Amino acid sequence: MKSLRLRTSFLVLAVLAIAGIALAANTGTVAGRVTDRQTGEPLIGASVVVDGTELGNATDLNGQYQIINIPPGTYSLTASYTGYNDLKSTGVLVVQDNATTVDFKLSVTVIELKKVIEVVAKKKELVTRSAVSVERVITSEDFKRLPVTSLSDLVGMQAGVSQSNRGGWTHIRGGRFNDVAYLVDGVSAQDALVGTLWSSPKPTTDALQSVVVITGGFDAEYGSAMSGIIKAVTKEGGTRTTGRLGYTTDDVFPANSGYNYGYNRLTFSLGGPTPIWKRLRYFLSTEYLKTDDASGIRYKINSPRGEYAVEGKLTLQMPKEFGLTREGLKFTLDGYHSNYQWQSWGNSYKYYLAGLFANRVRSQKANFTINHLLSPTTVYEVKVGAFQTSFIRTVRNSAAEAADTAGFWGTLRKTGIWNRYIFRAEDWVFNYQKYSDYELAHGGTDTIKSMRDAVLKLYRSFWLDANGNPVYAHAGKKNFSSGYAMIDNPWGVAGLFVTEGDERTWHYRSTEQVLGKIDLTHTVSKIHEIKTGLDVTSYSLSEYTNSLPWDMNPFWDAYNYKPLVVAGYVQDRADFEDLVVRAGIRLDYLDSKAKVRAFPESLGAQPNIADSLLPVPAKYRLAPRLGLSYPITERIKFRFSYGHFYKNPSFSDLYTYADRTAAELRSRGNVIVGNADMGAEKTIAYEMGFDAQLTDIFAFDLTAFYKDVFDLSGVRTVQALPQPYTMYYNVEYARIQGLEATMTKVLDQYWSSRIGYTFQIAKGTASTADAQYQRSTPRQLDYFLDQDVRHSFHGDLAFSFPSDFGFVPMRDFEAAGVLNYSTGTPYTPTDQKGNQIGLSNSARLPSTYQLDGRLGKDFTFAGMSLSINCDITNVLNTEIITGVFAATGKPDNTGRVITPLEFSAAGFLFGDPFYHPARDYDHDGFITREEQFVSYLKAYDDANISPTRYGPPRKIKLGLSLAF
Repeated sequence: MKSLRLRTSFLVLAVLAIAGIALAANTGTVAGRVTDRQTGEPLIGASVVVDGTELGNATDLNGQYQIINIPPGTYSLTASYTGYNDLKSTGVLVVQDNATTVDFKLSVTVIELKKVIEVVAKKKELVTRSAVSVERVITSEDFKRLPVTSLSDLVGMQAGVSQSNRGGWTHIRGGRFNDVAYLVDGVSAQDALVGTLWSSPKPTTDALQSVVVITGGFDAEYGSAMSGIIKAVTKEGGTRTTGRLGYTTDDVFPANSGYNYGYNRLTFSLGGPTPIWKRLRYFLSTEYLKTDDASGIRYKINSPRGEYAVEGKLTLQMPKEFGLTREGLKFTLDGYHSNYQWQSWGNSYKYYLAGLFANRVRSQKANFTINHLLSPTTVYEVKVGAFQTSFIRTVRNSAAEAADTAGFWGTLRKTGIWNRYIFRAEDWVFNYQKYSDYELAHGGTDTIKSMRDAVLKLYRSFWLDANGNPVYAHAGKKNFSSGYAMIDNPWGVAGLFVTEGDERTWHYRSTEQVLGKIDLTHTVSKIHEIKTGLDVTSYSLSEYTNSLPWDMNPFWDAYNYKPLVVAGYVQDRADFEDLVVRAGIRLDYLDSKAKVRAFPESLGAQPNIADSLLPVPAKYRLAPRLGLSYPITERIKFRFSYGHFYKNPSFSDLYTYADRTAAELRSRGNVIVGNADMGAEKTIAYEMGFDAQLTDIFAFDLTAFYKDVFDLSGVRTVQALPQPYTMYYNVEYARIQGLEATMTKVLDQYWSSRIGYTFQIAKGTASTADAQYQRSTPRQLDYFLDQDVRHSFHGDLAFSFPSDFGFVPMRDFEAAGVLNYSTGTPYTPTDQKGNQIGLSNSARLPSTYQLDGRLGKDFTFAGMSLSINCDITNVLNTEIITGVFAATGKPDNTGRVITPLEFSAAGFLFGDPFYHPARDYDHDGFITREEQFVSYLKAYDDANISPTRYGPPRKIKLGLSLAF
């Protein structure tokens, strides 16, 4: 039976490969009818073209036309027919993967008069007939008018979306943070090891053309996601040269004003035709950010962050006369590079940040695409690309940074433009020759033949000196291990603050991927549009980690795996006018190229048994999808979707500690071991909805959804002998249900608005993969998940006044506000000793709300536009509580009762190791019990009442930009 299933699945995969590959997912379609205005008769052979492009088509016997392969954006379309006036429809919005309807009614040309071109503004289509799920479309104009600075900001404003980890994690409809797929120009933009976007290439804001957020019911062409899809399309160069230079800062405020966070953001973009050939167009976008505090918490802390990104795209639209290009041939080359670094901050390290870890993310990608429109009904797209992202987290090497003043990077450091982070042991871990020289100089033998075998010794070589212990023997050097025993803090109290040594983390990971895709879309008739596809991705995944680098028995891991992922699908969009059906099936294939322990319970057996390994068989899944859209009128429709959605667990769950020997696991049994034999996580989802365009400018949608989530990654104890350990398995479950509602008002009469509301109940057995780590009895009953936001509301209101507005001071003026409200997330209450009280996640944080605003004014001169704006975060300066103590439910009260009797009656005399003048309030050389008590209370509050349990206060940034 298993063999039959395998053969059947590969047969499906082969059929998909022969058919072509996935839809050219970054384009949309325009379709409609051309008729005589007076008689209503169809005009056969009328021409409809997309202005400024070479795209167009002629009408058939019924006067119908269809134009495919249109990049997302806003266009003008012109219809023409002999003996009739041309008719131009402006403001036509084309959305990825959907069809926009544009009908033309042409007037007969009066013989005595010249043929004229009539212009009519296209009324915005607020209900998309072909969509069977909820799709929120965000355009580049939304970035301009709303108080947002990143893709994450705009995504977080959509109904069905919540965010945690200070916006770093996005949850859609109650799913886990890594259940969302991020696509930029049709290519995944995620760190495959952990499944998040923040450590991967993120498009610069100036480069974004449009973003579509799908919160459920997505087509078979999309995989590696169970909650939602976020699709971004970046800009291309236009027919004329355009550019923009922008600068945003809060450095204009005094340093002690509470509004100066040292925030400086510089953006620049330039695009248009190249001088050598007008058909060869480019778009370049850069972004630079430097801030003293990127934490977004209650008050300013010392948590600097620096970031720069460079993004570019070259497009070449070949003339139709060129060889195979009767309909159109387009080449695209795009690339991206970024560097993102920040210093972490912890309350216990606040007086010694040099000992706490910092972070750096480096990412780059390159893609080459061929898009060939074979005929008005057929287009294929071939894409090849490479992507790499790396993340390092450990303590910075302050001495090396201080000496780094030469060359290009040294100049940037001296000028304050870019302070390049240099990390402890970074050059040792990645410089084999340096390690080799060290070994030989200290009497060792250079016998290490590979990086994989060298890592552990490299760690030890840096932190341990010749006597083999973690106490550095050379004069003036302290213990490398961080500790809380020191009293050199403002309070003179030991045990609360770290003031020497290094935090224990040394972590590096790298994701490299090479991909190939071939995409095909074919319109069989006016009813059926077939999409089929296949893509292949080869990964190289590495991780080097050591969380006790100075210990002779550390927590360490080092691996490099090269899994292969293949996916294919076939899908049909059938438009029967009174019913739209989108049906498809998807096949996902994973070869982890790894082995697993043959006898996981036998750690104490002989090595040939305990370390016996078996190859992991390849995994495959078939996922059916079905969506229905039932238009009642041109403006009202019902929709329904059903689907099976699969996602492989994060690769780190497959590989971490997976190739450690049995002896190594016995020595450090409290690690979580990866399981390369895990299967895909699975969601079965249903949703039904109602969309209505109430007027030309108002629309409303309502969606009910239900999801069963199976085989989620989780941890369980392996009852091995002589010592148990923990491993990842497909063992967790979730059940999520809820409602989404959105009211939209497009820009008209100088204002626009969107209001979204979400109600959901998200219950399951584990909020994250490691949520049940070290639980003696794993939870079997479901509970409210950490991401269960019961009620959330997002609303924006924007005013925009044109250049010909009657009241002159308000011309080219914009004002916008965004209000976000959500009920609190759950947490598990405990007593003072940390023992759980009641059910898991039975208590909740307080509700939060935040109002943000933007004011902007444009000045036009000499063909350029100068814009001045002011962004205000948390306008009302509301207190936003993001964390509490489990024993009290308060952010500023641990619940611990401290009495004077806890302190030594003998006190501390001057000269005692625990004597500190800060505790000797009467300066008599003796610290009494009362002085110990009072000073400890102050230090305790300072150490435990952390600003990290609060959201941002009011912040103000001023911006200036010049566009041409």
